[in-house]
Amino acid sequence: MRNLPLMLAGLALLSACASPRLDDARAQQVLALPGPQHYAERIVARELAGRCVRYAYDEELADTMSRARVKAGVETSVQVRGAADLEADIKRRTLAARYGATAYGAMDPCQVLDSETAAQTPMSVLVRRRG
Repeated sequence: MRNLPLMLAGLALLSACASPRLDDARAQQVLALPGPQHYAERIVARELAGRCVRYAYDEELADTMSRARVKAGVETSVQVRGAADLEADIKRRTLAARYGATAYGAMDPCQVLDSETAAQTPMSVLVRRRG
């Protein structure tokens, strides 16, 4: 993996051409994550958006990210499924702790997404406010 920095730089260049949202610094941060963390971020963002009527998961951006990862020759979701599931569990627990919830399922997903969006976290690029 000596060429990982070069591959990630290539990925950033490819992705910037593919979609206007991919040139967002937050999207670049998500793209630069190692495969399991990248897909975990997407899994949790999709879950939270699915539980909050104010937000929608940006499927178009996620698909564009997947195509960019394939073009760059980095790990795909199928290749890292088990590790991504583990990372998603870690992400869920981290969010629950950050927002003072006893469990991930006990969190208010809208409040979490409002806070993540206000803080401009990498996850926030994967969701968009409806309306």
